[in-house]
Amino acid sequence: MHRAHGRAVRQVAADSEAADRRRAAGDTGERREISRTGLASRRHHASDHDDRPAGAALPLSGARAVPAFSPALGLLLLSAASWAIYARIGEGFLSSFNLFTLSQLLAETAVIGAAQLVVVAIGQLNLAVGAVGAITVMSTGWLAGPAGMPLVPALLIGVVEGAACGALMGWLERLTGLGSFIVTLAMASIYTGLVLIASGGAAVSALPQALTDFGANPLVLQSLSWLVVPAAIVFGGLWILYRRTRSGWQMLAVGASERAATLSGVPTGRVVVTTFALSGALSAVAAIMEMARVASALPSLGTDWLLLSFIVPVLGGTALRGGAVALGGALAATLFVVSINSGLVSLGVNAYWQEFAQAVVLLLAILAERTARGARRGRAIHAG
Repeated sequence: MHRAHGRAVRQVAADSEAADRRRAAGDTGERREISRTGLASRRHHASDHDDRPAGAALPLSGARAVPAFSPALGLLLLSAASWAIYARIGEGFLSSFNLFTLSQLLAETAVIGAAQLVVVAIGQLNLAVGAVGAITVMSTGWLAGPAGMPLVPALLIGVVEGAACGALMGWLERLTGLGSFIVTLAMASIYTGLVLIASGGAAVSALPQALTDFGANPLVLQSLSWLVVPAAIVFGGLWILYRRTRSGWQMLAVGASERAATLSGVPTGRVVVTTFALSGALSAVAAIMEMARVASALPSLGTDWLLLSFIVPVLGGTALRGGAVALGGALAATLFVVSINSGLVSLGVNAYWQEFAQAVVLLLAILAERTARGARRGRAIHAG
């Protein structure tokens, strides 16, 4: 009886959401998407549409681990073309030093993008990724340096602090209902102010040798940084999260339709807070990676992260409306953006033009995603 009641509740949720969408847009494709999303709460039981064993994470149609629009292959081809061009006309682009620097920036930028990607996947924004990175790196640098704390506990405290900063933003978003844009914008200013007040604007340079060696020493062949290791761990963990865990598909369900997810039994409030905590932890990891790379804890860290944090997921195919992630696309987007920036440096182009190029790339990525989404809706309407 309990299972029958659960099916009835889910059917009501699906019918309600489908009716709302029919009245609002008449979009046949979205009606099917939300209807199936309402069935996502069949936890650990085989359904009419899924014959996998009990205990496996159920895929969502409205909330997909891989979006319909994923330009990873095109980005890889563009990256290869840019490498060929810069190798021919740039100065020292393929030198071991430049490749090592590129691998450092590639790893760091990928984790910065991941911090934004997890929030975008639930249909939210985090404008405080850089501020969270700054507040955590200054405390971590002080603990591991002047305070004399062992390195590993100091790093763990920094990651936990980043998670707490993120969780606080998620909790405030739920409590106030102001939306993630306003909440994270305000908290970014608060965190930045706290950093400047506590540090007096001074950097911490007395860091443990092990940390700076990790950021400065090559992994293999003098052209690959050790920083790629934490980046690989981060993306491997995210793959497991979204492909193999209940928490992952709950996050995607909230991004696909928060109302349908709520009616289906997903604890949306807890999911939002947890996702922001994850974003904060990833921001802290990226900040520690940058601290290791530059051998200093800088209060200005993260001031140039915001644009990069959106370019990586959006250019990689993760839609701003949420409900899907493209981890492979994010990595391909990171390679493309970092390659373009590194190539411009090899050509002696001013850094301001690099920021201009990043902004143009982000705008083009958003336009491409919306164009692809409109085309899919058109095909769905004709098919219906």
